[in-house]
Amino acid sequence: SLLRRKTFIIAQIILFMEIIMGMFGNEFIAAFYCTGWVKSRKLSSCDKILTCLVMSRIFYLGICVANFCIFVSPPGPLQLVKVQRTFGFLWLFSNTVCLWFTSCLSIFYCVMITNCDLPLFLQMKQKISAMVPKILLGSLLVTSNIYICIPTGDLCSNCTVAAKSWVVSYFYVILLYSAASFIPFIIFLSSSIQLIVSLWRHTRNMQHNATSFWDPSTEVHVRANKAMISCLILYIFNFAAVSINTLPLCVTDSSWTPAITSIMAVAFPSGHSLILILINPKLKQTVLCFPPIQNIR
Repeated sequence: SLLRRKTFIIAQIILFMEIIMGMFGNEFIAAFYCTGWVKSRKLSSCDKILTCLVMSRIFYLGICVANFCIFVSPPGPLQLVKVQRTFGFLWLFSNTVCLWFTSCLSIFYCVMITNCDLPLFLQMKQKISAMVPKILLGSLLVTSNIYICIPTGDLCSNCTVAAKSWVVSYFYVILLYSAASFIPFIIFLSSSIQLIVSLWRHTRNMQHNATSFWDPSTEVHVRANKAMISCLILYIFNFAAVSINTLPLCVTDSSWTPAITSIMAVAFPSGHSLILILINPKLKQTVLCFPPIQNIR
């Protein structure tokens, strides 16, 4: 229909702009930290997490572009259908990796910034820097093992058998994605709440002591919480959008549902990268040094 066509065109324009912004933001962060690593031959623990996060998002956005090209292409033979399904799995896999790396970042913020006197927490704070590579590798291995278990539903000469196999695989994918994405969401939510509580206690103590209300420690808390809260909102949108996209077409087939969910899904890796640039003084200062931005200013 005309409404569906107009909605599709508008959504693709917005989606294209989101992907361009996301690619720029994530590639800029990756280039910034990789350049720093080449010069100094070292990266801080937080920088390692951010580098892995933005690289996973670059891969995710690339899969989104490939999925879009396949989606708008005319129907083809069975081999093309198999390619479509393969990229669909890669889309879910890359999105899940992004969610896990985001949770790793939230854990790091929570452990390093939150004030807690529990012995276990203090021990984690001392060892978190050495644990970062293991946490990142563990997150990647957990996600990989989950998706390796997915039966691909290989296309065979018997289309009826292939269709039944794909239906089984499809619902298996929904179940595994829900489990794989819900766990990092709970981790991220718990870390965010802990950080917010820590900031509230810190500011309350500052007021009680009648000292300067704003100090470097408070500024660190505020910057981290801005990143976590904004990321949490985008995280929820992404989780809801991808979950809706995994539902059968008979449930979501309308003129606006696929368009809206695609925009919501891409908003997370694109929008959060820009937020990371804005709250990081070094990244922000480097961006402001770009000639095009200086001309705008």
